Amino acid sequence: MKSEGSQSRYRLLALVVFVGVVLDQLTKSWAEASLRGRGIVQVLDGYFDLRLSHNRGAFFSMGQHLPDSVRVGFFIVTSLAAMFVMARMIGKSAPGQHLQRCALMLLCAGAVGNLIDRARAGEVTDFLHLHIREVFHWATFNVADIWIACGLVLLLIEMGRGARQAGAS
Repeated sequence: MKSEGSQSRYRLLALVVFVGVVLDQLTKSWAEASLRGRGIVQVLDGYFDLRLSHNRGAFFSMGQHLPDSVRVGFFIVTSLAAMFVMARMIGKSAPGQHLQRCALMLLCAGAVGNLIDRARAGEVTDFLHLHIREVFHWATFNVADIWIACGLVLLLIEMGRGARQAGAS
């Protein structure tokens, strides 16, 4: 039987994922409707623009050249497996592991947002592009990717805190 603490964690997980996915899907719908055929829309000249693109792969387009039947199935199965593992980790986390739970919830929200795209269209809609003039260009990304990146940063912070605490004892 689940403890009251893990039940409330799963409710919070559901809320964070719901809000994160709604924001992700709304912004992707906006991008599809507003940016199609417009090319590059400068927001902050030389640093940030909007450009509609579709990524058939994972981060930085990894796996995009795999056959559709393999690629889509692989990404769907691995996303579902990762979300299951993260949900279990949230439920089993210690009471003081707030940062870890927050990180895992953001990761789940991002994974679900991109999973919806992959299941629906076989590719992910991206539209945000950071760069430093023509010197450096980051991959075009979306709101789900922001949730994933924030979750990873929080996990790294949590790991660093854990390593410091282990070294102090």
